Amino acid sequence: MMRFHLIWAGVAVLGLALAGTVRGEPEGATVITSKQLTYDYQRSVAVFEGEVVVVDPEVRMEADRMNVTFAETNSIKSVAASGNVRIVHADKLATCDRAVYVADTGEVVLRGNADLQQANDRVMGDEITFWLHEERMTCTPGKLIIGPRAKGAAEGGGRASALGKAGLLPRSPAARSGAAGTGGNAAGSPQP
Repeated sequence: MMRFHLIWAGVAVLGLALAGTVRGEPEGATVITSKQLTYDYQRSVAVFEGEVVVVDPEVRMEADRMNVTFAETNSIKSVAASGNVRIVHADKLATCDRAVYVADTGEVVLRGNADLQQANDRVMGDEITFWLHEERMTCTPGKLIIGPRAKGAAEGGGRASALGKAGLLPRSPAARSGAAGTGGNAAGSPQP
């Protein structure tokens, strides 16, 4: 019974936010807006359609349609986005036709015209999979474009080092242990 009230309250607040009547969301809140929201209580799935925009403290995501599945704790279990998918995280941009995020594993799969960019570097393929909490990525078929660097940008390691610092390649074991002069993102994997 408590779960029903929590879900109902969440859907009511989200509905008001979509209608534009709720102002000043709590700091750190994730806000999802769309032209239409449908919630299936039996399956704990929210379907957002039409100009879907997710604004989260760490990521912004846009798509034509998004299915969000909730766990029993009302936390997000998974997200499936389709149509003109665009994900922005820090200085990284990912675009694709379809994307799936699984919260438990941190796995993100970009499918169809998948493109992951940061600065002048780019990874492209039919499918790009990366894990938010691990230092690995796969791309099939893979195309890597390493853009030109400003003079001194890749000192001490060449283009591959600069690409790793950009967060598009996993960091070396020395970088993971915090050796001086290394970079990369906090997780060490390409995050959108």
